[in-house]
Amino acid sequence: MKPYRVIGIESSPYAVKVRSVFRYRRIPHLWIARMPQFFDETEHVRPLIMPVVQYPDGVYRTDSTSIIRDLEGRHMNGRSVIPEDRGQALLVDLIEDMADEWFTKCVFHYRFNAPTDRVAGAAWGMDDAYPDVDANMLGDLVDKFVARQVERMPLVGCIPTNAPLIEDSYLRLIEILEGFVATDRFLFGTRPSTADFAICGQLSTLAGDPTGGAIQRAIAPRTRHWVMRLTDCSGVEGEWSTKVSPLVCALLDLAGRIYLPFLVANATAIENGETEISVALDGRLYRQPVFGYQVKCLNALRKSFDALSTGDREGLDPLLDQAGCLTYLVG
Repeated sequence: MKPYRVIGIESSPYAVKVRSVFRYRRIPHLWIARMPQFFDETEHVRPLIMPVVQYPDGVYRTDSTSIIRDLEGRHMNGRSVIPEDRGQALLVDLIEDMADEWFTKCVFHYRFNAPTDRVAGAAWGMDDAYPDVDANMLGDLVDKFVARQVERMPLVGCIPTNAPLIEDSYLRLIEILEGFVATDRFLFGTRPSTADFAICGQLSTLAGDPTGGAIQRAIAPRTRHWVMRLTDCSGVEGEWSTKVSPLVCALLDLAGRIYLPFLVANATAIENGETEISVALDGRLYRQPVFGYQVKCLNALRKSFDALSTGDREGLDPLLDQAGCLTYLVG
């Protein structure tokens, strides 16, 4: 069988996430830095987001979560990244989704808020994509990339009034992790889940930026090391835990305070024909334009929750209720 081709750049949290899953699952693949010679190859792909994965049959796919779920069915090799317990699988879905859709705001905020971070983050991405250009050309590419991304900041909620909430959620995430990574190998046992890899993708990107990385080194050095280990778990052997850890409960609390209320506010605004979200999240007003994709995220989580049996929910509902998540998933 031909290997999969994972086309991306190191500074993309989703490319790191998908590549880390391929490595852990020991699925034959090639890592292809998206240099200019690969631009034409992927130009037809929609949506053209990182990473693009070319399957052995030649088909190109995007969307990290969809790719990882598809690999689950194609490669049942005993190294799944989704627990067999359906209740725990739902928790994996929720934490993965929060990493992909909320904590990416932390990446965007820290990368493009301050001038020093803007240049460093853009230079990392552009140098990955165009490694053969000279310094002057690289500088031009960086300037253009920064201009595009800064213009996009309001679209993802990265505006000054939202900054305190976004920064606080980043600090809380790494503080939660720092308290557990010394004793807990992964979120759901001694083997990693797709939730671990989603967090790894976001935090590995933040670690490479001046401000985001400095915060990690100062507040959560062991979390930084944990993230580095997660990028290649091909040698890890482990088991799923039979219990939900305090670490997972703390992350669920974040989801109940911030992420799920955000998803519901977005869906409600779209349903009402509004163009902007305005919602109190953990005691702070948060505003941003509505985003249709995140309605799909909420619907997918609710669909997974609705599919659980009474037995699946017996131990799960109290956890979700205590974290403030249950009411949002019931819909």
